[in-house]
Amino acid sequence: MNRNTPKSTAFQLFAKAVVVVAILLVWWGAATTTKQAGMVFADWPLSLGSFNPPGWLENMIPFLEHSHRLLAKLVGILVLVLFSWSYVKSGRRALEVVGLVVLLAVILGFFIAAGSERLDAGEKKKWLSIALGLSILPLSWIVWSWRARGWSLLEKLTALALLMVMTQAIFGGLRVTEISNGFAVIHGCFAQAFFCVLILIVMVSGKGWSDLGFVSTPSRVRFLKYAGVALVVLVLMQLIFGASMRHFHRSSLPDEGLLLTQGRWIPSFDDPMIAVLFLHKLTAFCILFFVLGLILHLAGRPSLFDPRARRSLLFVFALLLLQIVLGLSVIGTGKSFWITNVHVLNGLAILAISFVFSVKAVRGRSSEGALAKIGRRG
Repeated sequence: MNRNTPKSTAFQLFAKAVVVVAILLVWWGAATTTKQAGMVFADWPLSLGSFNPPGWLENMIPFLEHSHRLLAKLVGILVLVLFSWSYVKSGRRALEVVGLVVLLAVILGFFIAAGSERLDAGEKKKWLSIALGLSILPLSWIVWSWRARGWSLLEKLTALALLMVMTQAIFGGLRVTEISNGFAVIHGCFAQAFFCVLILIVMVSGKGWSDLGFVSTPSRVRFLKYAGVALVVLVLMQLIFGASMRHFHRSSLPDEGLLLTQGRWIPSFDDPMIAVLFLHKLTAFCILFFVLGLILHLAGRPSLFDPRARRSLLFVFALLLLQIVLGLSVIGTGKSFWITNVHVLNGLAILAISFVFSVKAVRGRSSEGALAKIGRRG
């Protein structure tokens, strides 16, 4: 591990706490979308121009949306603390972080002004342009420091998380102020990528990072790496299809067939939402059989692969089976609130485990001796 990387257990525990809050935020966002509460407030990042809008605790719809915004702000603050913790190593650097916080607060103020303006399009564009223009300053500082100061991997990842959480906030704001389903889909999918970066921060901050990775024979290391990357790509595609359905077809499902779509195995693609629904179903089974194929391939060659890789895939396979049952239940119940939200949360779990598998596969190493030792322990 880089000598500049914090090695304390406290840092990793804090990073894990941020992941837990992020999971809560994703679930809350799913609940907000399911209840179609995302547009209950016309301004952003405030709600009715206030951090405490009237009546939001008494009514479900404003409660979901405003509490989602508050949770998002909390995650942003926690990620800023993560970055500061990994970065501050001298009084000079502490002052730099203070300056960064002040600059971000100023930029937020201009976004508040832009989000609050609903009558004068020119005025809103002016404030939004100023906010986006100022956003280049912290971005430039982070990019310059990243390149010129020899940052550790952990510093780079926490800086990336900070950039992503700020970008995610902007996507969420544009979804509201521009009344855009497109930005809603981007906002939902970007959240999944941000979550993966948080998981990677937890992994990198652990003391076992340098030895993390599946062990395989020299001829099988590359196979496992490609398999891990392919799995994550497939899961991300599935999440994009799901997010598109949720945001572009909110009130109901475009078709109520469980396995068939429009009563056929391959429907017509005249309706874009029918096409997305079909691809969502198809990709689910493609991922299921892809993972099953990997499990059988590894199980048939126990002397070539780390047994921990097969166990991870079995976990993913179990979650995929549950996800398909939940997906069919969403259709069968007409988008039940709880089933739909658990479906979204289980999808996040599939992405998380698949991503961890992919990281371990990419960091894999070849060592037949170590493989034999792991096999005896297993």
